[in-house]
Amino acid sequence: MTSGFCLRAGAAVAAVAGLGFLAACAPQLDRIELAVQDGRDEVAALRAENRRLAQEVTALGELARLESESGEETDAQRAMKLSQVSARLDQLIQKMDDNAAYLRDLSARVDLLATRSGIPTLGEYKPPQPRDESVAAELPEEGRSIYQAAQLDRSRGNVELAREGFREFLERYASSELGDDARYWLGDLAYGEQDWADADAQFQRLLADVPGTPWAAAALLKRGYCLQELGRPDEAKAVFRDLVARFPDTNEAALVRDQIE
Repeated sequence: MTSGFCLRAGAAVAAVAGLGFLAACAPQLDRIELAVQDGRDEVAALRAENRRLAQEVTALGELARLESESGEETDAQRAMKLSQVSARLDQLIQKMDDNAAYLRDLSARVDLLATRSGIPTLGEYKPPQPRDESVAAELPEEGRSIYQAAQLDRSRGNVELAREGFREFLERYASSELGDDARYWLGDLAYGEQDWADADAQFQRLLADVPGTPWAAAALLKRGYCLQELGRPDEAKAVFRDLVARFPDTNEAALVRDQIE
């Protein structure tokens, strides 16, 4: 009798403690949800700003061309105007580069906030970085130029140009050493724009075409997130299990381990 009473009392205490723990967690979860939304809003604002900056760069480039061809002003006047336009172009390009770097860090933080039980630091998880392009030594010059231009556009936030570049590269050099890199970055661009279906398709194709790709862990992680966003939680969990089984010691596995246990 005493033993049974103790067990029931212990269970009651545990239940009360559990409720207290959940109550204590609720404000933190609310803060995390707000932080995720704030981060996504900031990502959207930065992308919009980068689009405006790109438009202004294009307009200034056209203005510089017109000024250089104008015959109605003195050389000194044209030189002054061109100098002003050139200085503004430099400022805009630097701003776009700064925005792109901050955007990558901010996106990494939003990913973490959405999947972890605490608010992490920006440096806790870094998204994959482009591989050393020396692996493409056997590519023809045209292939290297297409790939490098796409990477430059990606780093500057020129999403559409980067997408076009990676697609062109895959049309011509899909079987090259950088073919899986281009496929990964195509998926990553779609992921950054929250086009979950296209991102999932790109990551799935990458994993099917090149099972041994060094991007496998990152592709599995983001594919699982895409499936969650698409309302397919069981498939997402299966992908996360595959990730943890194949790459148990990676940062990507650490991010999702608590979701499958």
